Amino acid sequence: MTRPARGVDALAPYWSPEELEAQTRALGNNDDIVLEHYGVSVQGRPLTAVIRRIDPDAPTVVCIGNIHGVEYISSRLTIALARTWLHQEADRTGHTRGANFIAIPTMNPDAYVATWEAQGDGPLAALRTNANGVDLNRNFPLPGTRRRWSLPFTGSRKPGDATFRGVAPLSEPETASLDALLRQFRVVGCVSCHSFMGRFIPPFVPQRGGLSAYRRLIRDAASTQTRVRYPVLASSTFDQFTGELEDHLHHVHGAWSVCFESFPVAASLRQHLRAPRRFWRFNPRNPDPWIHN
Repeated sequence: MTRPARGVDALAPYWSPEELEAQTRALGNNDDIVLEHYGVSVQGRPLTAVIRRIDPDAPTVVCIGNIHGVEYISSRLTIALARTWLHQEADRTGHTRGANFIAIPTMNPDAYVATWEAQGDGPLAALRTNANGVDLNRNFPLPGTRRRWSLPFTGSRKPGDATFRGVAPLSEPETASLDALLRQFRVVGCVSCHSFMGRFIPPFVPQRGGLSAYRRLIRDAASTQTRVRYPVLASSTFDQFTGELEDHLHHVHGAWSVCFESFPVAASLRQHLRAPRRFWRFNPRNPDPWIHN
């Protein structure tokens, strides 16, 4: 009996790295939408953005997926959002025609490949971080003179941990290249796609007025969800800066930014009380209903 190609059965229906590349290329199908390699990963893979550049001074909306390699659903969601924005919405809604749009289906291509080659199994740190073992969503600089608290998940100083923050802010080519790309645009909004919590997570905004504005924005977004309405996870008292992308975009780039955690924990546990592979703790067996949601 012929053994199936590595990863094909284990992670179906999710895309192989080659299929993800093809789906990304397919988004750039006319003169207004281009594929731009804005850098290279630790292992030399291209960092690819799909860009609709209307005007250098126009407001820019950004959607980013797969900061954490094992979260494949985030790449699928980014592709789906990009298709809507780049094609359908541009035809129906006037306000999107005047905005630049950037979609990055995988910000962490080395980890995407590593997860595929491991068939979605292994230590979380090996599937989540980049090839240097850095959690890219803990590698952005903290705003101003803010300090990081030594609490779980705020960014570990220890190499090998799943939330290792790296040797310095923007030490990784993936984060430094993204920051350089976004500085070329007037970014006004960003959705950073993740999985496993079923929450909208805005940046840490100590001012109550700013957090209230995020709550209203998120409430409007959640009202359009058809399967499960995700609540907001935020506090002006107990939240902390962790070196996450949404904090960096809000406080440094001046953009409305949110971490969108698809596929709630409860749904993950209903799918598998004990997941056969770590991959299936983070990704639904059928991604389509969750993408639609």
